[in-house]
Amino acid sequence: MDGSGLTVEPLASARPGTARRMATGAVLLALVVSAFEGTVVTSAMPTITRELGGQHLYSWVFSGFLFASTVGVLISGKLADRLGRRPVFFGGMGLFLVGSALCGLAESVPMLIAFRVLQGLGAGALQPTTLTISADLYTLRERAAVQGLFTGAWGVGNAVGPLIGGWLVMHASWRWVFLVNVPVGLFAAALLYLSYRDPPRRSDVKLERWGPLLAGTSAALLLFSLEPGHAEARWLCALGAVLVGAVLVRQQRASVAPLLPTELLKDRTVLSGVAGSIAGGALLYSMAAWVPLWMTEQGGHSPVAAGLALLPMLLGWSVGSTFGVKLLVLGGMRLSAGVSFAVAAVGAGFLSLSAALGWGVPAALVGLGILGMGLGPAASTSLIGPQSRAPWHHRGIVTSSLYATRLLGGALSVALLALARGHFAAQFAIAAGLTATAALVLGLFAPGRTEPAAA
Repeated sequence: MDGSGLTVEPLASARPGTARRMATGAVLLALVVSAFEGTVVTSAMPTITRELGGQHLYSWVFSGFLFASTVGVLISGKLADRLGRRPVFFGGMGLFLVGSALCGLAESVPMLIAFRVLQGLGAGALQPTTLTISADLYTLRERAAVQGLFTGAWGVGNAVGPLIGGWLVMHASWRWVFLVNVPVGLFAAALLYLSYRDPPRRSDVKLERWGPLLAGTSAALLLFSLEPGHAEARWLCALGAVLVGAVLVRQQRASVAPLLPTELLKDRTVLSGVAGSIAGGALLYSMAAWVPLWMTEQGGHSPVAAGLALLPMLLGWSVGSTFGVKLLVLGGMRLSAGVSFAVAAVGAGFLSLSAALGWGVPAALVGLGILGMGLGPAASTSLIGPQSRAPWHHRGIVTSSLYATRLLGGALSVALLALARGHFAAQFAIAAGLTATAALVLGLFAPGRTEPAAA
C-alpha cells in the first residue's frame, strides 16, 4: 500500500520486457480488428446489397453482429476466469476469423447475416478478454501510462472503419472488408501465444448456463425492439425483454454462480462502475448514431465527412483517458468518473447550443472534443476501478459485465433520443442532461480513494 491508500496489485502474467511488449501488441491488434469490424460495414453495405440483393434485410447485418457480440461478452467473462485468458482469446479469435472468412465468401444477404452472427460471437469474446489481459499485464499505476494506447486503439478502430471500408469497396472488392481481418488476427494470435501465460487459476469458479442465456435473450429482444419495422412486433419484443429480464433477476438471486458475484455487487466501486458504464455507453453510442445523421441531414455533408466529425470526440477520449488512472489514484471513482462526466456534460451542452443556434461545424467539433475529454477518463475508469477491486478469478466476469452494460446503455440511449428524431438540438440536450445526472449521482455516491483487492 502506498500513501494514496491504494495497494498496487502485482504483475500477474508478464514482467516488463520483450514478452510484455509482445503481449501488449497482440492485445492492441485484437482490439483494433474487433472494433474496426463493428463500423467498417457501414460504408460497404450499399454495395453489398446491390450485388447480393436483400435490401429489406439491411439492418439485420448490423443487429445480428451486435446481438451476437452482446452474447459473446456475457459468456466470455466467466470462461476467462474459469479456463484462463489464453483459451478464451484464441477461441474468440478463431470464431471471429472463421466468421470473417465466411462473410467474405457469402453469396446472399441471409448467408452474410448468419456469418456475421458467428463473427460477432468472436468479437464479443475478444473485446472484454483483451481488456482483462491488459489488466493482468500492468499494475494500476502503470495503466496510467498505457491506458491511452488501449482506448486510442479502440477509438481508431471505430473511426477508420467506414473510411477503410469505403476505400476497399472503391479500389478492390467489398469482400476484402471481411477478408482483411484474417492475416491481422492470425498475427495477433501468434504474438499472444509466444508472449503471454495465464497465472495459476482457481478451479472452484463455477460455470453457469442460464444466466448468460437469459441475459443474452433479454438483450437481443431489447435490441430487436429498437429496429425499424412493425410497431406490434417491436412492442412484443420490448415486452419479451422485460419478462425475460424479470426471470433473469429471479434466477440470479438463486444462482450459486451469478453473472456478478454477490460480494462484488455490494462493492460501491463496482456499482459505480456499472452506473458509469451505462452512462458512458449511452453518451458514446448516441453521439455515434446521431451526430453523423445531423451532419448529413442538416449540414449537407457527405457520409465520409459526417463520420470524420466524430474524430474530435474519439481523439478527446484517447487524450482524456490517459489522465483517467491518475485521477482514479488521486481521488477514486468520485473524481475520475463524477467530475469527468460533468466535463462531458458541458461538451454535450455546447454541442446542443451549436445545433440550436447554428454556430456551425467548428463550434460543434469543439463541443465534441470537450465531450470526449470528459468521456475518456469517465468511461475508462468505470472499467479500471472495478477491475482493481476484483480478485484475479473474478476480473474477467467483471470486465465482460461492465462491457455488456456499456452496450445496454448505448442501445437504450439511441432509442430514447429517437423519440426526438429530427430535432437534433433537443437530442443533444437530452444526452447532456443524462450525462449531468450521471455526474451528480457518481459525485454523491461513488467512493473516493479505494484499495484494490489482492490479485
